[in-house]
Amino acid sequence: MIKKSCAFCGRSFTAESKRVKYCSDKCRKDGARDKQRKLMKQKRADLKKQKSKKDNPNNQPAKKRKKKKNLLKYYQDFKTEILANEAEFGFTSRTIVEGVEVHEPDFEEQVINKIKEQSK
Repeated sequence: MIKKSCAFCGRSFTAESKRVKYCSDKCRKDGARDKQRKLMKQKRADLKKQKSKKDNPNNQPAKKRKKKKNLLKYYQDFKTEILANEAEFGFTSRTIVEGVEVHEPDFEEQVINKIKEQSK
């Protein structure tokens, strides 16, 4: 038997193994609850630090609109990716961008025209 002191209340007790930390079941439950409470307190403090470190989005410059040439390429690649995915898995999806369905033959031009109309 080993003489130890309780990790929670500090009383001395005799332990039957080296791994025992607490003198009773009550101290073990209270110790586990206290440990969890400290852990959650630390996590909340870390989250609070992360939130305070975030930049103010009003100070960031606005993202510039893509050029027409890049938009055309972007939507061509987008359509190719969707169609390849459909062919791979053997199904047809209803993907709509700016009110235009991806399977339309002139999908890219229609989307770019819709974007132009919205910017006016």
